[in-house]
Amino acid sequence: MLKYLFLSISLFFFANLSGQEVPKKSKIFVRVYNNQGDKIAKGKIVEITENTLILKKGSKTISIPSSEITYLISKKSDSHNILVGLLAGTSLGAYSIVKSKNAFGFAFSSITTMLLATLGSWVGYLSTAFKHSKIYTFSGDAAKWKGFKEDMYSPKN
Repeated sequence: MLKYLFLSISLFFFANLSGQEVPKKSKIFVRVYNNQGDKIAKGKIVEITENTLILKKGSKTISIPSSEITYLISKKSDSHNILVGLLAGTSLGAYSIVKSKNAFGFAFSSITTMLLATLGSWVGYLSTAFKHSKIYTFSGDAAKWKGFKEDMYSPKN
């Protein structure tokens, strides 16, 4: 009996051990803008060559020549944080509406939903202060492009 217990624990441990993947280097999300200030692409950086930035968005990759890039902004926009907070607060409130048993509970839950949605959006807004997005400007300068490439490939603490 003890032998089977040890065998099953060993199988469970080694099955989980072999199922682990080596962690991949985290890819940085950027928003890419042209010289008119229009956003031309956004996604996670896959590769930076001497004259091309390759991004991945979903399952497709986007290749952008460095000559078309005026500046990049790292991380997601501030409105993303606000939207995530709003959705979190709204979903908590919607759950309380679903669980309400009577008209009073429904009314109370509806008011709670509005308050939680407001609170969630304010928390999302306040979280933008800690985001520390970086803006990289190029305007065709090869030295700045090289500095950006080195900064993206340097180890992060």
